[in-house]
Amino acid sequence: MSELMGIIKARKSIRVYQEKPLPKNVVENILEAARYAPTARDLQELEYKVITNKAFITQLSDGLSDTIQKEGMPLKGPPGVKLDFFHGAPLVIIIAAPKDNYWASADAGLAVQNIMLYATSIKLGSCFIGMAKLIERDKNLLNMLHITDNMNIVAAVICGYPAENPEPKEKKQTAEFFE
Repeated sequence: MSELMGIIKARKSIRVYQEKPLPKNVVENILEAARYAPTARDLQELEYKVITNKAFITQLSDGLSDTIQKEGMPLKGPPGVKLDFFHGAPLVIIIAAPKDNYWASADAGLAVQNIMLYATSIKLGSCFIGMAKLIERDKNLLNMLHITDNMNIVAAVICGYPAENPEPKEKKQTAEFFE
């Protein structure tokens, strides 16, 4: 079990990736890690939109930039510049679930954690992408992803070969014990 704790402690958010695609079997293993995450009431209602096409990833990122600018949300960077919300990663996984699944966000969080820990265990980088939720505000992007009106985007994660090695950040511990 100390090996698992080492993987947990080694995991960090990577935001710079090598321009190198992931082999198909690696992508399949990443999805296998997600599949084995628990789901509330064992409903298993998560849908994974697995994107490895670089042009499609760019289109999704540009769509996010457009949505954010239209809605007047603050962006890091100069106005009018499209940001790369997926940080050049060769794999983007968008997770959708039925709107009426009360536990979908928790289920997706568990799946994403499995993905990130597995990625770390095989020396890949990963990062949770919260801004991907804003894809819901663009019907065209939803259609391209085959996300129907009865579904919500509940999480997104990117993976790839890291091109950076950020210093670990101090992790806070705020626990209250009742003995």
